Amino acid sequence: MVESVQALHRRAQRHLNRGEYAPLAACCKAILRQQQDFADAWFLLSVVAEAAGDLPRARDLRTRALELDEGNAEYLAQQARLLSRLNHSAEALVAARAGLAAGPANALGFDTLGVVFSRLARYEEAREALAEAVRLAPENPQYRFNLAAAEQFLGDSAAAETHYRAALALRPDFARAWWALSELRKTGATGDVLPTLEEQAARPDLSAEDALYLGHALAREYELRGAYTAAFTALGRGKAARRERALAGKARDAALFRALGDAFRSAAPERPPRSVDGGTPLFVVGMPRTGTTLVERILTCHEAVRSLGEIQDLAHAVRRSAGDCGSADVLDPAVIEGALAATAGTAAAYYQQATAERLEQAPAPGHYVLDKMPLNALYIGFILRSLPEARIVLLRRDPRDTCLSNYRQLFAVDYSYYDYHYDLEATAHYVAAFEELMAHWLALYGKRIHSLSYEALVAEPEREVRALLDYLELPWEPRCLAFHLNAAGVATPSALQVRKPLYRDALERWRLYEKELAPATAILAAAGVLPPAPGA
Repeated sequence: MVESVQALHRRAQRHLNRGEYAPLAACCKAILRQQQDFADAWFLLSVVAEAAGDLPRARDLRTRALELDEGNAEYLAQQARLLSRLNHSAEALVAARAGLAAGPANALGFDTLGVVFSRLARYEEAREALAEAVRLAPENPQYRFNLAAAEQFLGDSAAAETHYRAALALRPDFARAWWALSELRKTGATGDVLPTLEEQAARPDLSAEDALYLGHALAREYELRGAYTAAFTALGRGKAARRERALAGKARDAALFRALGDAFRSAAPERPPRSVDGGTPLFVVGMPRTGTTLVERILTCHEAVRSLGEIQDLAHAVRRSAGDCGSADVLDPAVIEGALAATAGTAAAYYQQATAERLEQAPAPGHYVLDKMPLNALYIGFILRSLPEARIVLLRRDPRDTCLSNYRQLFAVDYSYYDYHYDLEATAHYVAAFEELMAHWLALYGKRIHSLSYEALVAEPEREVRALLDYLELPWEPRCLAFHLNAAGVATPSALQVRKPLYRDALERWRLYEKELAPATAILAAAGVLPPAPGA
């Protein structure tokens, strides 16, 4: 006797709940042999494909499900999430907005859409969806956390603190929420959390990831008390389980920097006149934690500059242009070789297509479209080869402060580009290699790149901003000095600092940790990248 479609569907749901993907797929195929227009079978097959890592096939299967049930809010939310993973920003935004309009049936649907909106830098829409998720499921700590993060991106520190604390009340061992709350301490979050953090960090069942979050949170608390040695000890303890990742990546990073320098040995063609047809690409680059977000905020106060935020479109464009080069990485020597074998316009076309999709309306003639991914600094050779009209602003900072601020910062834990920051000496080696590559770019391309010192910007903001606007051939705009009043959302580690006027607290912060930084300072000195001593 043939099992009915309804019985097969019930069995498929049970397999889904247990994560049993092979029998789930078998049930769905059996359903489709009887009823080709059963939308949920196509959707569940897309879940199987996504779990197997075949994202393009998952997208196609989900598209088929939506053709059969176009107003299904769950399908739309999951398609939006998948499209954002595939870096198809415009399509993801359309799907997310359609999903919100369709009205998700539960809190999970609203939360999924809120996270997608956050990834797409649509923070107000994210807050709307996430607030509804919290309203429907107020006892879910993850939904509270996601809403807190959206409030933080939008600059509402008080609301963010309220929701982080609510998440912690629901789940006291929520290490990531303790870390996020500690980051708010920069803006005056209240209460003494040190005893609780120490208690949480002493838990015998602590995972490596929780240890990492709590180590950073403890370091922040100790630093606020002037206990710098204790802060450094907490960082080292928290990062210990991931230190091997930093050491394993050291040789890989060195090979990458070497390959980039070797690949570009002759200057790019002369820069053509600025485009009159649309937006000129503008890249703000540098090591993380060197002032790139600050400069983005300054520039977006000018009416002629629009920012796409911290996007990965350039890296994806170069990788796509390399084709089947035998590498699974985003950037390595094989990718560099493959991308250089392609015509210069290949990466440009991919990049321009991706960024155009992010813009809901075309930029006005003579305006700039700003891309603020700091590590696009590695791609300067590719930028000037493929997008010769582009402008590049390169942030520089005392390497000791760069090293310290990278080591103190907790970057995305699933992003291997930042593996170096799990170990102090690996961080110093990375900063040294980065500085050497930047010196190479500046020697090669000269005034095609505007080099901007973070220290000089803090000391003489008007002078440096005027020089920056002159480089961009833009008229002076006094609002650029009132960047802290810029209301746009920020999702970088500097989200809190850039909502305050310029301050000097971060200058020579390395001196607070001079003893602890000694091994890193020795590495930087040996590489010859330290600034000359005063009076030298």
